[in-house]
Amino acid sequence: MAATHYQKLGVAPHATHDEIRRAFRRLAQQHHPDANPDAADEARAVMADINHAWEVLGDAERRRVYDLAIGVTPRPRLPFGPGAGAEGEESVEDDPLAHLRDDPFGPARRQRPSDLLVAIPVFLLLIAIGTFAFSAMFGSEGMRTASILMAPVTAGGFVAAPLFAMLRNRDRDGN
Repeated sequence: MAATHYQKLGVAPHATHDEIRRAFRRLAQQHHPDANPDAADEARAVMADINHAWEVLGDAERRRVYDLAIGVTPRPRLPFGPGAGAEGEESVEDDPLAHLRDDPFGPARRQRPSDLLVAIPVFLLLIAIGTFAFSAMFGSEGMRTASILMAPVTAGGFVAAPLFAMLRNRDRDGN
């Protein structure tokens, strides 16, 4: 059976990008044809294998496809306990396999106050209906006028709030 790219570089399948890069550099210095003038042909063959392994494992997308092809499962992560969040542990942004993880205890999407922007038109509608109901009970022309004037504002909110939320999400996603 042929050696995997991980075996060629001498790293575990769940190694971080930095560990793979260090292993590649170490092996490249050790097996470079200039460092081995006596066995230059053999060194070229070994360097070709090392370079090919680095080309695949050094690129996050190519590594993901390669991992799927050879059946490597994503690295397990502990949400709590010893070593969770330990120093030197890579963050989710640096993890090229983060999209493969299905961790219910993983970092949840932080909800920001602007995510509630879509709820504003609903609150405006409830206020307008409540104001209209009170104006009907008490016979107040001023409250009735205010509630009727709130109708176009509420309709505008139903159109504008989702648009603002979409723009905010687009900016957050970097598109």
